[in-house]
This record gives sequence, structure tokens and C-alpha cells, in this order.
Amino acid sequence: MTIRLALASSYRSCVPAVARAIQALEHLAAAQQPLALSALSRAIDVGPSSLLAILTTLGRAGLVSRSPRDGRYLPGPGLVALGTAAAQRLEPLHTFDLMAADLVDQLGETVLLWIQQGDGLAMAAARDGTRPLRYVPPLGLRLSASGFPSRAHQGVVEGELEPGVWMLGASLDERAMLAVVGPAARLRGAVGANARRTLSAVAGGEGAWPGSGPIEPTELDAFLSQALVASLSYLADDGYPASVPLWYDWDGHSFWLIPSPGAEWAGHVRRNPRVSLSVSESTPPLRRVLARGPMSSTVDDLDGSQCRTVEGRLAARYARLDAARLLEGRRGQSRSLLRLVPEQLIAWRGLLRPVAPAYSASGSHLGSHPASAPPRRASGRRVGSG
Repeated sequence: MTIRLALASSYRSCVPAVARAIQALEHLAAAQQPLALSALSRAIDVGPSSLLAILTTLGRAGLVSRSPRDGRYLPGPGLVALGTAAAQRLEPLHTFDLMAADLVDQLGETVLLWIQQGDGLAMAAARDGTRPLRYVPPLGLRLSASGFPSRAHQGVVEGELEPGVWMLGASLDERAMLAVVGPAARLRGAVGANARRTLSAVAGGEGAWPGSGPIEPTELDAFLSQALVASLSYLADDGYPASVPLWYDWDGHSFWLIPSPGAEWAGHVRRNPRVSLSVSESTPPLRRVLARGPMSSTVDDLDGSQCRTVEGRLAARYARLDAARLLEGRRGQSRSLLRLVPEQLIAWRGLLRPVAPAYSASGSHLGSHPASAPPRRASGRRVGSG
């Protein structure tokens, strides 16, 4: 009876078939190329017949794909959906890219995100360092509660991850830890003092994500150069406000738009050119831009060169299309070019929203803002939640 209970308890803590399936998925994901059944069987020490049954089951769920050409196996598209769903629910992952990019830029070392899993930690994300000699984490890296001999000092826990590899970690919340990993010769002891300070600052919110506040001009240009979709708001002929999602081009001073032939919104805008245009992101640091002003269609572009230039940039940025090939296919088509030079420009980061007054790029406060005035950016005053 005692032996039977022990076996049942062991089975509940680790189901062998499930463990082998996880092994197979992790090995396929880590491989640089599709694997044959025999190669995968040897790599994870599972018999070919048992492994075939596992891969067939995983394949039916879309978690594994098999090449029709040579029968080799590779990760399936179903893993993407699972990973996306998990990432959306994993809050620390939303800010990891920003913090990791900052740490790699400053230190050059590999950065990991650890999430508490049972009585240990599981690696949820990684960003490789830039140094020639750096730590490259294996997929599925886990850390047991007793497997990381460590010590803590001023909020940073550290220890040997594996022989010759040192890890510095700082808590992001009760379940997540941000870690810098690299050769012990660069991170252990006094030589790692700068890395400890940098990690502590970034994990504590003093680094990559500075919180709510106005976006500076350099960050504004970088933000607006992304393939984000703008929302243009205008007044329709029936008196109701309307909005339309659009591609845009930002040149540092103006927004350029090219309406499709027969676009209804373009007619409304020509009759009433007072519009507002917004661009935002849905993940931290939650930046958004709101521009207001008159839309102009009287652009000095007699030969259409400006329109072709803007259209080419839009095609390359949003659709990853070859601009020359696209323009060649549209040769002879009549296209119009619209320009919005903002009278007011609010550029903000974070959950708190700005209120007037605004300030210019130079930081001087502005009062009235006629059409000839330069664009204005939001002031540091904040109120409520946005």
C-alpha cells in the first residue's frame, strides 16, 4: 500500500508522457532546423514509437508541424497563439523589452526575465547581450528554489547560475525578477558594482521607463516613425464628428496623408479642414500624440514628386512593399496629397493625461496659438487618469 501511494503521488507531480511532450517541444524550439524523428528521439532519450505517438498528438493540436517534403518536425503555429495569450496575461513582460534594451545598451550583458513557477523560477523572456563573450540562455531554462546559491545586497540578489556564469537579479514584483547574466569575471565582486547599480536603477523605475510625462522631440520622432495607425477626426456634412484610421507620414513638422481615390472623408475635410489626428500605443510606456489644426490640400506639388515620395515611404513602412514596384503599377493614376501642420501638438507618455497650458519644443510657455505659431507640446501638468 505504501509503495502504491508513493507511485500515485509521484505520478501526480510529474506525468511522464506530458514531461516527454514538453521535452520534445523545447528541443524542437531550440533547434536551428527541423529534426527527424530519429534525431529527436536520441536527443531527448525517448523511444521512436512513443515519440511518434507524442508528436502525432501534438500535431493534431497544431503545436508541432511536419514537413511534407522530408517528414522532419518543427514547432507548429499553435504555439504562437498559446504564447501570445500567455504574454498578454504576464504583466512584467509588457515592460521587459524596454528595461532589457536599456540594460543591454548600458552593460552589454544578457538580460533575463524570471517568473515564479511552483517552488522555483522559469525564464519567461531573454535579450542577448552585445559583447563577443556573452551568456546565451537555453530555451526552457528553469531555476529550482535550492538551485541558485545566492546572497543579497541592497536589493540585488546574486550567485552562480552555472559554472563560470554569474547572475544579478532584482525583483520587479512578488512573482517576477529581472536579471543580468554574464561571465563571473565581469559581474562577480567589485567588478560588478556598476552592473548592480544599473540593474537596481532600471528595476526600480529609474531607467528605461520614466513614467508619465511629456515626450521630448527626439523620442517623438522615433515614436511617430513606427508603423502605427493614426485616427483622423473630422466633421461630416451632417454635423456629426467622424473618424477614420489612416496611414500617415511624419517629417518632423507635418503629417502627410494620401486619401484613396473616392475616399469620402477627404471630401469632408476639404469642405471643413479643421481636424484632429491621434496616434497611440496600447502597451507601456503608453505613448500618444494628439495633433490639431487645419488640413491643407494646396500643396505645391505640380509634378507629383512629393506625393510619390510620401506614397513610397508609406508602402515601405506599413506594407513592407517595394516602393518602386508599387509606384510603377500606379503610374498615371491621379493621387492627392494632404498636409496637416499642427497648431497644437500634445505628446505624452504614461497613464496620467496633460492639461493646458502647453509648451513649445524649446520649453518656453506659449499663450495664444495662431496658425503661424509653431506646434506646441503638452506641459508637465497632469490631472486624473487618461
